[in-house]
Amino acid sequence: MPSSPLPFVVALSGLSSTGKSTIAIHLPLIFLPPHYTLTILHVDDFYKPKAHLPFRAGHLDWDCTGSLDWPRLEAAVRSWRAGKQVAEGKVNPQPESETGLAGGEGITQALVEELRGEFQGTAVGSLNPEPGAASQRVLILDGFLLFTPSVPSSFRSLLDLKILLRAPYAEAKRRREARSGYTTMEGWWEDPPGYFDTVVWPNYVEENQGFFVGGDVEGDVDEERCQREAVKAKMGTGRALGEVLRWVSGEMVRTLEERGGRR
Repeated sequence: MPSSPLPFVVALSGLSSTGKSTIAIHLPLIFLPPHYTLTILHVDDFYKPKAHLPFRAGHLDWDCTGSLDWPRLEAAVRSWRAGKQVAEGKVNPQPESETGLAGGEGITQALVEELRGEFQGTAVGSLNPEPGAASQRVLILDGFLLFTPSVPSSFRSLLDLKILLRAPYAEAKRRREARSGYTTMEGWWEDPPGYFDTVVWPNYVEENQGFFVGGDVEGDVDEERCQREAVKAKMGTGRALGEVLRWVSGEMVRTLEERGGRR
């Protein structure tokens, strides 16, 4: 009987408004069935109830690890790894639509077809599985903090590829503040004045500074630390997302090849 390829979990993490969701929804157009089956889980669907959210600077804090229901999210990932279906619903189906990212900043149909062709020309994209072989299952996790120190280690151990999308402060702030608000499981949320500077950015810095030289999240990546923790970092916002999509798909291919292809 043909062997089943190992499940592959990709964590797309990083600062708010760096294009994570836009990248995530384009990946299934590159890694096609029947040889590949991609599922997307949006971490926005795993917030704690509003009444249980922590506070920071006098505001409800939606942008820290303490705002997420980690046992429920971990259970969903473990269930998927065990071969079960998980719901792909999302409370914010187009989170980047008001930032100019939806439609893609350089993500065109021509680019998607080009990347698909490049992938199909690789060892892991051109393999012809044995008759009856299972497809390579890939889970894309789209979230803002997925593998930082305060994330449970039991969850981090489930991740096969960790992608950190970066953003300059000024650009991320502009994009976040351009959004009118967010649909939540319990209604509608609008960032209060000063929310980015007092909540979003400090959380990002505190959680991710260890991945950068001298703790400067707008500076150079600490290559040794990132290599040790298998984190791949790339500037997201501030450049065409088409370039970022090309890089993310390339990292997926390289990691799959290192794992021995689909087998």
